[in-house]
Amino acid sequence: MRALTCIAWLLLGISMTGAVGCVTPRPAALPGVTLQPGRFLESFYRDPEFVPERSNYVLESFNVELAVDMASETFQAMLREEMGRAWDANGLKLGAAEDACRVSGTVHHVEVGGSRIRFLMGKIHADLSISGVITRGEKTLFAFQDRIHLTTPVRPGRAAPKEGELLVRRAVQEFAAHLLNEILLQGLPPAEG
Repeated sequence: MRALTCIAWLLLGISMTGAVGCVTPRPAALPGVTLQPGRFLESFYRDPEFVPERSNYVLESFNVELAVDMASETFQAMLREEMGRAWDANGLKLGAAEDACRVSGTVHHVEVGGSRIRFLMGKIHADLSISGVITRGEKTLFAFQDRIHLTTPVRPGRAAPKEGELLVRRAVQEFAAHLLNEILLQGLPPAEG
């Protein structure tokens, strides 16, 4: 009987730890802009004169405030690579030009969680909280905030060697899709269904 009580308390403690781990910090407000809820991003601001298809872009390194179970440098390289792919796939021009827009921001929280208790819970998760701006000179053309939470399918056992990294890469790809959809599909009617 005592063993069952201990196991119940252990499972309660693990589930409480998992619930607390899913809470990501809310990004601070961006100075000088008022964000509104987005269709794809959590929130955004768009300058009415911003025409994304006619601009060149320079992707800067995003500052990483908190990285859990992942090196900041590894994540920065992954973010830059996936954003570059997304820009290229959507026909947006990358490269330094005299009037190029700068894309910069802050990763408030990136985490790969659940790897240590994968054998018990059967899954791992990735959390990403990010904000940033697109500027030309001193003018803010676009500002954004987004949060992504992804989990693997339930499969008890040990995590595969690169499973956490692949899950974070998928979270970054989803963020890049949210960002570019919000930028490029502005003004289009919402999809039916």
